[in-house]
Amino acid sequence: MNGLATNLMQRVGAMRWALRLASALCLIALGSVSSVSSAAEAGGAAGAGAAPTPRAVPAARKATNVAIITIEGPIDAVTAFSVERRMKLAEKGGADCIVFDIDTPGGEVPAVLQITGAIKRSPITNTVGWINPNAYSGGAYIALSCREIVVAQSATMGDAAPIYGGVAGIQQMAPTERAKMLSPLLADIVDSARLRGYDEKLVQGLVILGVELWMIRDKETGEVFFIDEDEWAHLFATTPPRGNPRMPSGAAPGSERPTPTGGGEEEVGPFVGDTTRTDRSDFLSGSSQLPASVAEEVSGQLEVVSTRPNFAEADASRYEFVTYATDGRALLTLTESDLKFFRLAQDTVKNDEELKQFLGATNLHRLDQTWSESLVAFMTQGFSGLIVRGVLIVVFLLGMFLELSMPGVGLPGLVAIAALAGLFVPPMLIGASSWWALAAIGGGIAMLLLEILVIPGFGVPGILGLGLLLVGLVGSFAGLGEMFPGAGSGDTSALTWALATVLTAIFVSAVGMYFLSKYTHRMPIANRLLLSPETTRPTDDNSMFGAMSATRTGDAAVRVGDVGRATTPLRPSGSAMFGEQLVDVVSEFGFVDANQRVRVTSVTKYRVGVEGVTEETA
Repeated sequence: MNGLATNLMQRVGAMRWALRLASALCLIALGSVSSVSSAAEAGGAAGAGAAPTPRAVPAARKATNVAIITIEGPIDAVTAFSVERRMKLAEKGGADCIVFDIDTPGGEVPAVLQITGAIKRSPITNTVGWINPNAYSGGAYIALSCREIVVAQSATMGDAAPIYGGVAGIQQMAPTERAKMLSPLLADIVDSARLRGYDEKLVQGLVILGVELWMIRDKETGEVFFIDEDEWAHLFATTPPRGNPRMPSGAAPGSERPTPTGGGEEEVGPFVGDTTRTDRSDFLSGSSQLPASVAEEVSGQLEVVSTRPNFAEADASRYEFVTYATDGRALLTLTESDLKFFRLAQDTVKNDEELKQFLGATNLHRLDQTWSESLVAFMTQGFSGLIVRGVLIVVFLLGMFLELSMPGVGLPGLVAIAALAGLFVPPMLIGASSWWALAAIGGGIAMLLLEILVIPGFGVPGILGLGLLLVGLVGSFAGLGEMFPGAGSGDTSALTWALATVLTAIFVSAVGMYFLSKYTHRMPIANRLLLSPETTRPTDDNSMFGAMSATRTGDAAVRVGDVGRATTPLRPSGSAMFGEQLVDVVSEFGFVDANQRVRVTSVTKYRVGVEGVTEETA
């Protein structure tokens, strides 16, 4: 019995030790799991907060200080001036990369070419065109002039044929004008392609019709080319495959090809389809519809030699067909995916942070157009520019009229000078104002003063003065590098709008002059400057104001309604005899001939206003 009890107690003790050991092992296991879980959570949190592993940035792209220059809205002379100013500011600020943030429908051809030229000549060679999100027309030229292109989501680039975007809106150009504009545009975009490594035939599809291309790839280097039907025949000695192109034009397969871009029946140039040319600076057109004269002009304007290979049948095994790119029936308009597929864009960049990673940059700084540049654009460009200039011309003419009618007051003259400054200073800031126009206006004013104050009668000085004034005001609308509006581009509508604006302003000014001459003394504001007739009776005041109110022979005795006779022509100032008194007077409406009867209409401290009357009404 005792043995059994002892055995039982030993078993119970062993079980207790086993339970204790199991409990300890469980605690150790739970601690280990907790530690692993905590470590995993910490690692996950660290992973979530850590920056993604930076990708390798090519040395040519790597930048430390990046300046972002925004180009938004229509491109005009003010835009070009602003972009060049900001590029110089970026250079002085130590930027080693300039990104052009582009969102534009296009704009004026001279302004676009000025910007692309500045980009290509810039000492900062690391330039990036960021299509964010649209680069139509002129925006495509600017993007292609940069060393690299990146795109925002849903970006679009293309449709870069020359059009006229005047005050009346976008209009199609006549064939002759279009042909004239094509040569500098084609030369610029082909030069950009050669300089930046884009396919020079593909970019032509943005500008002209008839550019039918097939995409092939070099098996050894991976480089892609876009070849036309003639190059395909030289390389593969077969007929190229057709079907649905990568860039659909909306035209049915086999439909009629587009008509010549330049218009007319001119012979196709020798550079079209010439795959064996020896001069590497020659223009190799991608369109069978381009006139010979345009091709020759483009060839003469190119500055960068071509590195495009001469495709021969011996090299056929080196290349592989990729896709039928475009049928040439419509201008190319490329989306985000198209731009990357055709090797025009490098990557998609959504925001400044991704741009910073793309460039491996440390600092990014945006350089936007200033408010003063926006104000200059509002005052000089488009329909708003016509309205503002028309108002300034009206203010200038009315101010000049009031100053001549009330000599000595000074305020109208200052207003006229301010309006003239508003007419010329903003264009001068962008280099678009002609000095000769300002000189013509000054000469016109001098001739009119000579006619009014020195030479009696309305003769040669008066006619010459009015002519100079009209020509100078129209000339103030001239654009950058133009003598007259539209002279640089051959577009007569710019001159028509300028002339219409000036003539309308002159008409409005004439109406204003009539009301000012007839009703000035009745206006509340003018009453503060003018004395009523009852207060202008003669007095014995010997003060300065009394002396100023006196005329040669006692003008103060003249009252409103008195009738006299002009002794000199009133144009508008002169002299009139009232009884035995010779009085200095000013005609308040129109010119009055000498010896014509006049009636006093207003009397102030500084002037006596009269109007011409007939013998019957006197």
